[in-house]
Amino acid sequence: MEAQCKQHLSRRKARLTVSFLAGIILLCMFSVTAFATSGKTEVAGKVYEFSKDSHYEFHKSDISQKSESSNTYGTFFISGNIVATNEKSGIPSYKVAKGNLAFFYNYTDTLLNADKDSWHLIEDKSKKVADMTLDSNIMKGAIILQTSKDRKNWIDAETIYNAFSNDPNRASSIYSTTDLQLINGCYYRAIVVYELRIRIENSNFLFINTDKYDYKKCAEVYEFYAYTDNGEAKVVDSNNGYKLGNKVRTKEYNGYYGEKEIKKGDLHYGNNGEWDLGEFFVSGHTDEVVNASGDIVFLKNVGDKVTLWFKLKQNINALDGNENLSITADSNGYDQYFGTPSMDFGRGALIIRKTDHRNVQGDPTIYTNYLEANTSVDADTIVQLCEEGDYEVALDYEITSDELIDKVGHYRIFFKFSVRNSNCMVFPRDITTGSELANGAVTENGFRLDYANSYYLNVNVKREVLKESADGLVEDTRFNRSVKDGAEFTDEGIYTITVKNMYNDERTEKRIYVGSNNILRAYINNPNLTIPEINKLVANGATISDDGTILLSTIKPNESNEKGNDSTSSNVPTDNNEKQKSSSTIAIFVGLIICALIVIIGVILAKKKKNYNNEGGAEK
Repeated sequence: MEAQCKQHLSRRKARLTVSFLAGIILLCMFSVTAFATSGKTEVAGKVYEFSKDSHYEFHKSDISQKSESSNTYGTFFISGNIVATNEKSGIPSYKVAKGNLAFFYNYTDTLLNADKDSWHLIEDKSKKVADMTLDSNIMKGAIILQTSKDRKNWIDAETIYNAFSNDPNRASSIYSTTDLQLINGCYYRAIVVYELRIRIENSNFLFINTDKYDYKKCAEVYEFYAYTDNGEAKVVDSNNGYKLGNKVRTKEYNGYYGEKEIKKGDLHYGNNGEWDLGEFFVSGHTDEVVNASGDIVFLKNVGDKVTLWFKLKQNINALDGNENLSITADSNGYDQYFGTPSMDFGRGALIIRKTDHRNVQGDPTIYTNYLEANTSVDADTIVQLCEEGDYEVALDYEITSDELIDKVGHYRIFFKFSVRNSNCMVFPRDITTGSELANGAVTENGFRLDYANSYYLNVNVKREVLKESADGLVEDTRFNRSVKDGAEFTDEGIYTITVKNMYNDERTEKRIYVGSNNILRAYINNPNLTIPEINKLVANGATISDDGTILLSTIKPNESNEKGNDSTSSNVPTDNNEKQKSSSTIAIFVGLIICALIVIIGVILAKKKKNYNNEGGAEK
């Protein structure tokens, strides 16, 4: 019975173990699917229904249903490199590893082409949605995309009118986030509105159609939060940052070009003198220097995150405390310096252009409606994380004074700066293994230079080889030249890599040997010796190990000849051998003394035992 119980327990433990392992595997599979997806992620929303005379007042209604395929026109998805899903303020929160998110509202033409006796889509010629007034009629459905910094003040980012008539089977994205939004964290809201009707009575009167219909207006609302964890501290002290840029009034009105003096009476000049809209500053760098052009260069080390910030100092609806003075939308602006086309700048346009290490100038990135959609008063807002390169930044904005005849002025904050790695290192890597080679390394495979994204270094490589001469083998320089990232070197020789950083005057030198020649192995491992000196040591009986260590001879050549014996090699000098012999002699002498003491103690103990027995120890 006991054996059967043990057998039963053993089987039960085995089943539990298998179940546990299966659960772990399923959990891992779920984690990969849920938190490392780059496919589409469905976002749940709320569905509201209203009467024909309503204006989709979802912001006032507490009655809603959870979005499902049976009660929505389509399905709302987001797509991107989502690595975590949580909750924030009662709505889904998505962490994005890198890149941006694309928004999708996928649907078919089922409601568009349904018959009269089923719910079918009709035109809504109104412009009112909740507390918003649209620029055009809703018609056959509208999709409104909004963003918010605080989930209270929503900004229209994109609106699609007559959405389900123009494209009855949409599969393309309807909106994409910006890196500026994700890097600071942003709330998003997608509102889908449309009107449906169904025939409830089929009738005619005197050949006139008198069918009766039932109507309903639908609003689908999807809210969520998305962000990128870039590792930059969210709270910084702008007073410790490096300030950049000054405001100017532009001469050319629409093109934001040229400068005018800001003096008393200007819109940027209040009762207390000139006032500033805000300020840009840089943090996260290790040091800064000024280049030959007079522009600032920020130096960064490994782990540094050089970040450009903007701090808004004014309420854009009441500048300098004046309710009649505000930032207004420039619907036909362009920047002549960057060569941008005319566009709706909105309430401030932020323009950034980067030039890389190849002097390739990228297209300017334009953030329209920047001041309204991306900033808050007295809040430090991340503009961009900056890697190596040269940057040009401009903030173009329009100010209007609300008077009998409005006064309008265009202003600009512009500046340049550069970012460079402050290190003075490149990394030689074995071509076959890819492992980094330290200074003095030996490889038979050759090596490749890895700049590790430090593209503004001056790197020079010198190659030396052995050449026969009257004095034996001597070094001969084959080339000494500048090289680029990824350069490979496989020919035999000693390579001296010299790296210079022009921004902090640092210099680094490394030597790598490619090949199997023992003389050069020794040369690379003994920088204090010249090749002729190494040749002389070898001629005097020294040998060289595979790693380049020189093993010196313990017997001088003339002594070897006199005794008729071959010299033996050792990597330890002769005086050290003498010291070792002396130490051995002392150790032997100490050992003999210890042995003698042991013998004497044994004799004494034996004698005492004999006396003890003679005195009656046996009787006892």
